[in-house]
Amino acid sequence: MNTKVIVIAGMHRSGTSVVAQWLQRCGLSIGTKLEGPGIGNEQGHFEDADFLHLHQKLLSRRSLSETGFVSKPMTTVTELEKMEMSDLIELKNRKNKEWGWKDPRTCLFLDMYSELLPEAYYIVVVRDFNATVSSMITREFKMLEKRYHTKKGFSKLKWKLFKRKSMEQLCEKYADRYLKVWIHYYEKLLSFISTLPENRFTFVSYKELLRNDGAVFATLKKDRLESFYYVPFTSVYKKELLSDVTDVMPFVKDKALIRKAIAIQQQVHLYYLPFENTTALQEVTGAAV
Repeated sequence: MNTKVIVIAGMHRSGTSVVAQWLQRCGLSIGTKLEGPGIGNEQGHFEDADFLHLHQKLLSRRSLSETGFVSKPMTTVTELEKMEMSDLIELKNRKNKEWGWKDPRTCLFLDMYSELLPEAYYIVVVRDFNATVSSMITREFKMLEKRYHTKKGFSKLKWKLFKRKSMEQLCEKYADRYLKVWIHYYEKLLSFISTLPENRFTFVSYKELLRNDGAVFATLKKDRLESFYYVPFTSVYKKELLSDVTDVMPFVKDKALIRKAIAIQQQVHLYYLPFENTTALQEVTGAAV
């Protein structure tokens, strides 16, 4: 069976969950066991648990955080681990003619997936570095807030009194660390994408999909996914679930990191192409938009 695979790749807190949810609504199989809702992902993570747990194992074996918040190169995948990845892919291929998955940690293993899936198509979900780091820190804040909500008396009062200060402390603690993670993921993505022909990937953002979801849909429908059907991106996008973006860059101590992130972001913008939403959608649906 000639299977077609879509890899949804992107940094944590960049919108990969809502993009995966949209693609699932359009008919793409993204797994039967999906990670459910959590802090910062009230609608669900839409991560295939099989790939998620495999990636967590690979990270754990290297004494790295299972979150995937890493900023340094890892040791290469062993032959045994390569077999584990291959076996999982074969399992998915047997079950589906057209399928894909989403897990931000995928970015750390793109070279191996390229070898195992030489014809896969990559949807690269991007978000600017300040908004991403801000979202990561806000999630830390919400997790801290949840812990304090379970407390009573003085501890709860202390949280109310120092709530704003706590956010600033988190920015001080995590701004450099999370910006380094953002840089590492995007360096991995850009290095990998540079090896692919242009017809094997698309760069998107949730903001772009709000304007031009039809172009991305048309690309996948016309060349990749026969069973795809159009569902507006607005049907899954919930603006009220987005956290406010805080300017966290003043908290970055190593200003060279900001200069590096700006340069990377300029590279990312080179991969955006103008889309003609209405025309593209009409071509594959034969319907007015």
